Amino acid sequence: MRRNRNHNMNEKKYLGIDIGGTKTNIGIVDDNGTVLAKRKIGSKLEYGVPAFADVVCDNVNELLSYCDLALDDITSIGIGIPGTVDTAAGVVEYSSNLFGTDVPLAMYFEKRLKRRINMIQDSRAAAWGERKFGAGRNYENFACVTLGTGIGCGVIMNGNIVRGPMNTAGEIGHTPIIWGGRNCSCGKKGCLETYASGTAILKQAMELFPEKLIGRERTETVFTLMAEGDEQAKKLIASCVDKLAYGLAVFIDIMSIDTIIISGGLCVYKEIIIDPLPELIMSYGYDSWANKKRIKVIQAELGSDAPMIGAAHISL
Repeated sequence: MRRNRNHNMNEKKYLGIDIGGTKTNIGIVDDNGTVLAKRKIGSKLEYGVPAFADVVCDNVNELLSYCDLALDDITSIGIGIPGTVDTAAGVVEYSSNLFGTDVPLAMYFEKRLKRRINMIQDSRAAAWGERKFGAGRNYENFACVTLGTGIGCGVIMNGNIVRGPMNTAGEIGHTPIIWGGRNCSCGKKGCLETYASGTAILKQAMELFPEKLIGRERTETVFTLMAEGDEQAKKLIASCVDKLAYGLAVFIDIMSIDTIIISGGLCVYKEIIIDPLPELIMSYGYDSWANKKRIKVIQAELGSDAPMIGAAHISL
């Protein structure tokens, strides 16, 4: 648990909960997007969704107590979800990596906390956090692409979050880029996240050179091997970045967005992933925009806290 003691007790405070595929990040945030205190727990659903919600709520109360706060001191509560969310109904419509289909998640939290819960897709929460407090502060239109366990994308246009009538706007991770390609957790084949997410990089490495990963089966190891000059690791990562660029070019063709913010755990590899992307994207793009070389790909500023900070400041 971490606490920032340099804060004004009279400022408004917000609670953000980012439920990820493996970890849940809970934080108290102020008006400026500063994280006052936070803690991380495992996203363990083996005992069911209600039991998981209870565990999260227990940790919320412990965090508030640690900060000498009560729920009444919190202006609003937001939760970021890895999947498609019906925000108005508080329902997780589909979450291939965690919850499944049509889960009334907000209800479980509202029943326990006795407060309204603002629920949103985690990648949109990250985009909103970057829009208000991070790399997107000076941009009215951009896409925030989250590279981690999977690939998510939150779209900001005219300063607002784009959801779409089916709540699926920006679902780039589950957009097929290769016909009949690799199996995806969503049940389809060839989705972008099966080639360019952190999970995908590790899975492909385990297929190509498992002997180099014995005892250290992590995505980070593949990047370490690349830094050490391993040719197989270099070739794999270059291929993954190339496929990411292809998927982003298709996305830009459709959305006409010229600024991409890269967030998530893999955004720390700026020289390897982010820096090559503009040229690669433009090599696959429609000539009308590719020849103008207007595409900007920038690193997120809020790091792994972006979805939690954005969720805390969601106002529905």
